Amino acid sequence: MALNNVSMALLTVLAYDAVFLLILLALVSLLAGTKRAAFAVMKRNFVGYFSNPTGYVFLCIFVFLTSVAAFWPYEFFNSNLATLDQLNYWFPLIMLVFIPAITMSIWAEEKRQGTDELLLTLPADDFDIVIGKYMSAAAIFTASLLFSQLSTFTTLAILTEGALDVGLIFTTYLGYWFVGLTMIAIGMIASFLTGNLTVGFILGALFNAPLAFASHADAVSPSKRFAEWVQGSGIARPFDDFGRGVMSSSSVIYFILVAAVALYACMVLIGRRHWTGGKDGNQMAWHYVARVLALIVFTVGAVMLFRSKDVYRQDMTEGKVSSLADATKQLIRDLDDDRPIVIDAFISSEVPELYAKTRYELVNLLKEFRAEAAKRDRTIEVNLYDGIDLFSEDAALAAERFGIEPVTRMFREKGAHTQKQLILGAAFRSGLEKVTVPIFEYGIPVEYELVRSINTVASGSRKRLGVVTTDARLMGGMVMSGMQMQRVDKHPLIDELAKQYEVEEVDLSAPVSADMYDALIAVQPSSLDPQAFDRLVSAIQAGIPTAIFEDPQPVGASYITATGSPKQAAGGFMGMGGGGPQPKGDIRRLWDTLELNVPGAPAMQGLYTPELVWQQHNPYPNLEAANELWLFIDEAANGVQKGESLSDESEITSGLRQVLAILAGGVYAKKDGKLTHTPLLQTGPKSGLLEARKVADIMSGGSSLAREIQGINPRVPIAMAIEDTSSADSEDADAKAGIKVVYVADTDIILPEFLLIRADPDQVAEMRFQFQNVTFALNSIDWLTGDSSFIEVRNHEPIFASLKMIDSTKEEAASEVRFQSREFQTQFDETIREAQEKIDTELQSLREEVEQLREDQADGEVPQSVLQEKLTAFQIKQENQQRVLAVRRQKMERERDQKIADVRRKADQKVTAIQNQVKTLAVGLPCIPPLLVGVAVFALRRLRERENISKSRLK
Repeated sequence: MALNNVSMALLTVLAYDAVFLLILLALVSLLAGTKRAAFAVMKRNFVGYFSNPTGYVFLCIFVFLTSVAAFWPYEFFNSNLATLDQLNYWFPLIMLVFIPAITMSIWAEEKRQGTDELLLTLPADDFDIVIGKYMSAAAIFTASLLFSQLSTFTTLAILTEGALDVGLIFTTYLGYWFVGLTMIAIGMIASFLTGNLTVGFILGALFNAPLAFASHADAVSPSKRFAEWVQGSGIARPFDDFGRGVMSSSSVIYFILVAAVALYACMVLIGRRHWTGGKDGNQMAWHYVARVLALIVFTVGAVMLFRSKDVYRQDMTEGKVSSLADATKQLIRDLDDDRPIVIDAFISSEVPELYAKTRYELVNLLKEFRAEAAKRDRTIEVNLYDGIDLFSEDAALAAERFGIEPVTRMFREKGAHTQKQLILGAAFRSGLEKVTVPIFEYGIPVEYELVRSINTVASGSRKRLGVVTTDARLMGGMVMSGMQMQRVDKHPLIDELAKQYEVEEVDLSAPVSADMYDALIAVQPSSLDPQAFDRLVSAIQAGIPTAIFEDPQPVGASYITATGSPKQAAGGFMGMGGGGPQPKGDIRRLWDTLELNVPGAPAMQGLYTPELVWQQHNPYPNLEAANELWLFIDEAANGVQKGESLSDESEITSGLRQVLAILAGGVYAKKDGKLTHTPLLQTGPKSGLLEARKVADIMSGGSSLAREIQGINPRVPIAMAIEDTSSADSEDADAKAGIKVVYVADTDIILPEFLLIRADPDQVAEMRFQFQNVTFALNSIDWLTGDSSFIEVRNHEPIFASLKMIDSTKEEAASEVRFQSREFQTQFDETIREAQEKIDTELQSLREEVEQLREDQADGEVPQSVLQEKLTAFQIKQENQQRVLAVRRQKMERERDQKIADVRRKADQKVTAIQNQVKTLAVGLPCIPPLLVGVAVFALRRLRERENISKSRLK
């Protein structure tokens, strides 16, 4: 399958190349038909270059340098992305060597051989000569670049097993082509100025150097504004779009205009023979200098104009890694002209593999934000401090001004666990508003963080979100747990919501009007007292959108009272409680209001105990704690159709893949209800319901799931979106808002651990959890508040091509390490157990003697001193045996740890060996074909030279 994917990827890029070459051939055919002399010059130079073995040597060097720059740096495998970022960085330097090697002989060789006069006597004007020379050099460079592209693409296709982004690679090489054409035109100026090849090479490199090194202007210029202007004038910025897979009109116009000015300068140089030496020679020289300078000024102005007004801009990548969501573009359109946004982003020079994708996406999106804002006449100023040192002035600026400091993370790189510090944060400013993201965690969508922060500082106002005070204590506080009062910290979900909303606590001591809050969150509302519960129901009936999380059996927070359990009373002596169970609201009243049918049975004190849902599906076999009561709502489960477990009918769950609920209840819509119910989360085909008492028996060890599961009840809903669509369809503007609720029969679905997993999904390497619980919760709140744009942004995930071959090797190595570690641990446990049993056996006889002496001493047959002596001997021997066992245990632990370390080292060495093999083959193999062709051309050339020479002269 992998070989087929690689072949298909190669065929795809060949199809792209074929279309590109057909366009070029059409242009050449047009030239051949209209400018015969120019075509003759082009053909002569092109054939002459590849008829000489020297041309193949330069081709070999070019392919070698591009392969080394692309694959040899450590950052390539560290980032684990199938991109050409490393080659993008080094490509201008490679071109400073390769382009002068092509252009140095364009005219200097003609002068050296004396054929320049012959060319100038052809029935052709200066334009024909210049354009013919230029197109021959461009054809030579195109052939070389195609060879480099095929070799690089083949390597990436193998590394990604055919799953690379063809659009990204093709667009990047198209950018290389434009860079080459521009530098060729500039290099030709050098060749027209001299008749010496060496001087032509040096001048060609010098003339192109300012454009190549303009991106480093900030290192030498004291003025930041001037440095930015110089950086924008170089080739790095217009090429950057191509390097990220973006085709933009401003970049294409830049390269075309610069090349056109350089070609005009070449025409001036070749045409100077017409006016030099005459009486008006000096005046004509100044005249043409003025023309060239005017063209340069025009080019600079045009470039700046089109840069701020990109007529055409298209993300050509297949994974849309450089695209903004439609909601993001709408946000930029809606920005206030009078409130410019300033973004200061800080990225350290070393970013570990786990954060490499986040860094890549952050840089891409910031540049796209800037480009989209310029296109829409909005102001988003992006100050990107990329590649900064941890102790540099930029790092100090980030810490002092914005509070963005280096964050320490534990990583496994090069065979060892190491702690590394990185900076990957941004600050957003607009007027007096400021938001800081200290670090972009690699598990959180970057675009969502950016959009949320920009929206916060741009709008200056936020929607109000009320958090109902219940036993869950989301805002923090004192709770009764285990007959004692304990303090609960604020739930991290509140901090997440506070980045977008104005979050307030609501104690329901008084009625809540419909205009007080944009939405409410009620976690375990059944724990409310009857008066507060009635006020919550009234608020829902009044049309306040509400998210309800009601759990029949909370697991993660033991202090939350279950739906069918009596509420523990607070207070009493020493916090031991007292006064009997506290009254609770009747949850069935809420269900009736929402037209919900919750399977269950009446309980004591007028309460109601819902049944719990079970399901046979676990996508994480290594998660031993999970059982059938852990509900993995998974789109990839067997027997589940797309959009079935996580509904495609609601924007809350559309596009989500996996959510975990623990000991959740079932919830159905009543028949013939007036409200519209949309099941959000449903179990798979192998699922059903269990009575709460049976679950209690299972959890206490009195029974088992296999014994209690009697039948199957497939596709049980555990979350429901409920809406009164009749009020939404009403044309009466004064009509009361209808019910709008998201009901989730589980509170563990928003456990704090899910926010940690979201930020660091690979924290348990053997699991690699894909839970989207936090996204589900945030989407629910956004849907309730009517702010659905964030849902689109949150669900917009670009697809990055990773090095699957390396990933597979790492996974195999990790599996081997886990297997060997378990084997070593089993051997260790078995050896310790046998040693303990041996000690117990040796001590057993002595223990029996002691027991016998105790009995005899009780009968008065043995004195106390004899028994004491025997007890002392027993204790001494037992201590000695335990000491020997402890020493042996320590020795075996060292041996076990050493064996595990050896296995890990060998696994890491295996991965490193494959990486080095890939580097060697990627660099060495592409050089062989041009060398072989060069040798063949040299041999044929020698044979032709010897054809008409007599044998006597060959001796």
